[in-house]
Amino acid sequence: MSEERRAWLGMIRDVGAAFGDLARAELAAIADDLGRSGRALVKALIVAAVAAACAFWTLGLAIYFAVELLARWLPRWGAVGIVWTVSLVATVVLLLVVKGRLAAIEPPAATVRRRLDDSRRWWRSRIAPPDDDGPGDEEGA
Repeated sequence: MSEERRAWLGMIRDVGAAFGDLARAELAAIADDLGRSGRALVKALIVAAVAAACAFWTLGLAIYFAVELLARWLPRWGAVGIVWTVSLVATVVLLLVVKGRLAAIEPPAATVRRRLDDSRRWWRSRIAPPDDDGPGDEEGA
């Protein structure tokens, strides 16, 4: 085997090894992104569970409040109304927090798509020749 051929085979092996290293690094980065999204989802679900518990007790207090209002001769209805109002406000605040946390979660498909697009841009910047005209400056466009 000639020296030139051995050099080419060595370069091909190096490119293959570099591509394998890159693929492993990309998979690790995607796994990190998905793990971060999963942790955010768990936190949002915990807050949602607390909001559901508040909503459950708010409903119970609303029923109790209605009973107390009907029984006007008992002075406890004011206290029940205050507790119900505070519980209702807490429920609304918790639901707004859940909405914000759920909106911040990146779907897994979007995470993978983003990572692949980043990788494609990186490869194009390393391999593709520089474009002197810039993007979108094609003749006749």
